[in-house]
Amino acid sequence: MKKSVKYVSLVLALILAMALFAGCGPKDDEPASKDGGSPTNAASDNDSKDKKDVTPATEATPTPLPPLELSIMIPGGGTNENDKEEWQIKFYEMIENHTNTKLEWIHYDSDMYYEKLTLSLASGDLPHILVSDKGAEFLNAVKNDAFWDITDYIADCKNLSTMSETVFLNASINGRLYGVPRGRSLGRNGFGYRLDWLNNLGLKEPENIDELYDMLVAFTYDDPDGNGKDDTYGLGVTSYTGTWDIMQLWFGAPNKWGIDENGDLIPEHLTEGYKKALSWFRKLYSEGLVNPDFNTIAGGDWDTLLLRSGVAGATADVLDRFRRNQEYFEKEGIPAEHMMVGAIDAGYGLRTLPTAGYSQLIVFSKQKLTNEEDLKRALQFIDMLGDGEMETLLSYGIEGYSYYLDDNGYVVTYTAEEKAQLGLPTYGVNKGFNQILPYFNSPEEKAKIKSREPVDSFIRNLEAELLVENEKYVVPNYGASYISDTYTQLATTLDEIVNNTRISYIMGEIDDVGFQEALNQWLRAGGETVIEEMNELYHAAGN
Repeated sequence: MKKSVKYVSLVLALILAMALFAGCGPKDDEPASKDGGSPTNAASDNDSKDKKDVTPATEATPTPLPPLELSIMIPGGGTNENDKEEWQIKFYEMIENHTNTKLEWIHYDSDMYYEKLTLSLASGDLPHILVSDKGAEFLNAVKNDAFWDITDYIADCKNLSTMSETVFLNASINGRLYGVPRGRSLGRNGFGYRLDWLNNLGLKEPENIDELYDMLVAFTYDDPDGNGKDDTYGLGVTSYTGTWDIMQLWFGAPNKWGIDENGDLIPEHLTEGYKKALSWFRKLYSEGLVNPDFNTIAGGDWDTLLLRSGVAGATADVLDRFRRNQEYFEKEGIPAEHMMVGAIDAGYGLRTLPTAGYSQLIVFSKQKLTNEEDLKRALQFIDMLGDGEMETLLSYGIEGYSYYLDDNGYVVTYTAEEKAQLGLPTYGVNKGFNQILPYFNSPEEKAKIKSREPVDSFIRNLEAELLVENEKYVVPNYGASYISDTYTQLATTLDEIVNNTRISYIMGEIDDVGFQEALNQWLRAGGETVIEEMNELYHAAGN
């Protein structure tokens, strides 16, 4: 851990040094005289005696740069059908005037965005700026020099330079940053359960893995909802694998890549902690404490089929899921109560799975941004979206149209009825535009961002506390920055082996022998080479 932080610190120190030569905004390179004046005003005493009538030279006013034309592709949002409407035009103009740009917005529904992105990467026909994940197609595009390396420009950006070292490391590729990460909380994951069920059964809140196991048994077999039916499960799970990812860290497993006793990177599924976790999951499943159809339930059906319907009493997921469910119960008048914690101690202390600290990257095409100056201006545009005025605009829309400010300066969104009464269009001019927000702000700009009045409730206050508390216990992914060429080529095959093996073992479809054979298959299929390449990169970086 110390070595990784030291490495990133050196990278950031280099960035700070490079800030003297490159940055988000244009610089004034005119040298000054020793007394602080312009060289053109520095006249000698003799010159003054001989030329009493000399008019002092004046500095020429810099010619304003013309607006930078940019095309931007983002997931979600509008389909440009409202582009000729008065308020939509005003929305675009407000962004362009603030950032000195002329913008073309390209929207695709979230479900089809990455299909379009894959086609764009394959054809090479890219917009100036787009949103991408750090998947195999993007990594290949970076390898083929399709996107700008922005590492040496970030430190000179007012807002983007507030990015944490952890986010930088997670978003980078072999120590270099090829896009602006869209910032997110690191401590968002946790474990939630039905507190009302726990109280109905007279149980204490679980503080360790044995108490959690006892709770799951009781939730499954002791009629926690009191309806006299055998219709509940302790743990609710879907095909979304994040539940297992969160819980396996409790048993000492690494977060994707750990460090072994020799100081080498090791993938999580080859560690003892991973096997201990899967053995515990297998026990839960074999005893009927998990809904048996979990592998066929889509992640999007989680609330409807499991949590809000009262089928499952607990699960591991993002904290805001439990908060949203509690607010749903309260809104619907359902006498239910959620509790949530950051992690459960399974004998290794509290260990939480961090988010990457970002969601997707805002990347810059070398095909369209053909020189460094245009890149700097494009990066300046993204940096300026972190200004208070811009983040408020893209988050809530236009004041007086989408929302108004109450007496305390909080955002209050107009209802559909209020819009109709005031003659305001009902479409959302800012719909989907938060997808281009980096969510990094300088302290000065952060103070300018408008927000809704915070809801003072137990569940929201608990969520806010855990988001901060969890960051003390996050387990870093020591291999996050390094990209194995073999893995880039074989990612789908290798990941399928690991994911299928985990599910098959939990469900009892393979035994310990079959589990080990599957791991050996992963090594033979290219995993061994991946480990070698990852360690070459890791140690080459000074670790």
